[in-house]
Amino acid sequence: MNILYDHQIFLNQRFGGPSRYFCSLIDEISKKNLVQISAPFHINNHLKKLDKKFGYGFDLNNIFFEKLPTKIKSSLKNNFFDKVNYNKLIKKIEKNKPDIIHKTYFDEFNYKTPTVLTVYDLIHEKFHYLYGKDKNYRPKKKAIESADIIICISKSTQEDLNFYYDLKEKKTKVIYLASNLKFDKMSKVKENEKNYILFVGKRIGYKNFDKFLNAYSVSNDLRKNFKIKCFGGGEFRKAELKLISNLNISINEIENIQGNDIELSYLYHNARALVYPSKYEGFGLPILEAMDNECPVICSNTSSLPEVGGEAVVYFNPENIEEMSYKISETIMSDDKIENLKIKGKERVKNFTWFNCAEETIKLYESLI
Repeated sequence: MNILYDHQIFLNQRFGGPSRYFCSLIDEISKKNLVQISAPFHINNHLKKLDKKFGYGFDLNNIFFEKLPTKIKSSLKNNFFDKVNYNKLIKKIEKNKPDIIHKTYFDEFNYKTPTVLTVYDLIHEKFHYLYGKDKNYRPKKKAIESADIIICISKSTQEDLNFYYDLKEKKTKVIYLASNLKFDKMSKVKENEKNYILFVGKRIGYKNFDKFLNAYSVSNDLRKNFKIKCFGGGEFRKAELKLISNLNISINEIENIQGNDIELSYLYHNARALVYPSKYEGFGLPILEAMDNECPVICSNTSSLPEVGGEAVVYFNPENIEEMSYKISETIMSDDKIENLKIKGKERVKNFTWFNCAEETIKLYESLI
């Protein structure tokens, strides 16, 4: 089977769950099938882990592109590089005649070739106001209409998709993600101290970072015994620094880290726990990565997170600061509870593998041919 993946997510995302998902999926599927990536120009770091034989092209961050102002980068991507990539994609389709095209994001193009679309979440629809849109904002409509079948990365995402869009009997299939972020004891990365709580990813709006800071600030046990380490999401913004100051959290209690996967796996492995207070997730890959690296998880009881965490996670209401603070403190102050979560996490993560993800995806492709 000949499968072609387009450039969209790789031009728009340097890091992140969706591009990590596609690179992991491609790596697994390519063991039994002919796989190509049409991404002549991209900005994605995860692609570097794949062989050049898959056909991806030039990383724009190897030149001045990364240092350009955000508006200029966005304009160049949308008005030049995206168009160049699409022209190359059409030529590759005509030349190689793939059996399946798997879209990596939500464009408006229709192809004669059977087309698969993956929907990760409905954040833009659910939190439309964060993007300056009204409640009827439906950015995925044309991409959904052009797809022959849609993969949802959780049952929660599948339910949300059905709620926000009239699928008109469009077929959907839930296929879970997995973790490939493994702690390497042979790595030369300096080992971190263990007395810290880990927060991973973006800190905007629905990620609920502000309530997490409040929950930390009201607990004497947490502040006395544990620091906060934030990985990814960029440097602290002015509003975040102001909140940190207003909550009397000192600079010695919180640290911002930007690094690679090796550093992240070390942070997971050495953390007392991952706290994931997000109000909404399409899947919640960090809680799976944490469990895979023997890191206990304390997280929200919303959207897909209970579906992924099962009984191996401690949950709290993300809107209730007192409950969040209590659940975090009660858990990480107990060695027995921490060890129990590690054991449960190691078992839970076995239910999610890239092999299973690839096998189910291949079956889905075959159903369209």
